[in-house]
Amino acid sequence: MIFLGEERNCATNFPMIWWILGFTLLGSVLSLLIAGGFLFLSEARRKALTPSLVAFATGTLLAGALLGLIPEALHHMHEHGGSEENVFLIVLLGIIGFFLLEKLLFVHHCHQDDCVSHQKTPAQMIIVGDALHNFIDGVVIAASFLISIPVGIAATISIAAHEIPQELGDFGIFLHSGYSRKKAFLYNLLSGLTALLGALVGYFALETAEGILAPVMALAAASFLYIALADLGPTLHRQTRLKTVLQSIALMILGVVVIALTLQSHGH
Repeated sequence: MIFLGEERNCATNFPMIWWILGFTLLGSVLSLLIAGGFLFLSEARRKALTPSLVAFATGTLLAGALLGLIPEALHHMHEHGGSEENVFLIVLLGIIGFFLLEKLLFVHHCHQDDCVSHQKTPAQMIIVGDALHNFIDGVVIAASFLISIPVGIAATISIAAHEIPQELGDFGIFLHSGYSRKKAFLYNLLSGLTALLGALVGYFALETAEGILAPVMALAAASFLYIALADLGPTLHRQTRLKTVLQSIALMILGVVVIALTLQSHGH
């Protein structure tokens, strides 16, 4: 298992800040490009593929939280003399907090073009909500890389996988609101770049404050669990065809396997 001090020695020739910024940019741009590519598909085809994207994202988020973030939070809490039970308390309070935050912002991250809650929300509000969401993603990626490179990579994969169906849903709302495809792509790109700002803030705020990494990891795990169960779960529950349900289960398991292999292949 590689921890903070060892990880920096392993990356002497490639400073940690570049790992963080590189993967943050890769995750943001890649998810945006993939989602943008779906715009060239028919609406029926997009709706048919969305459950598969959501299922894979759900698996990566659950595995990222339960196999990566929470174990690391427990380890660092123990290392700094804190009670490991506090990690689970932070996760619990975090899930409740994200629920309240989502209600206060009136932005629900729907993953369908015709989402009712999105239709009732101005496109400008969606941009603001996504910018805040992406900023937090950047902080999570920075904190994860400061724990270890494999945890950082796993967190990036989980975030990028979730961003694809989210961006796809946002594109659909922008188009329904009268935006051109070019403007919809531009606005999503601008909101996505706030992840870089979050990564920078997270890196400089946490680099010298290793003692708060455990609470940050616990909050990140809470956000992963909340998104997977509250935001993505309802989309999967709407699927009733046996074939689609089995595909969703298989892709969810695939998402778990990808994260598990990412952690294991790097000696985590």
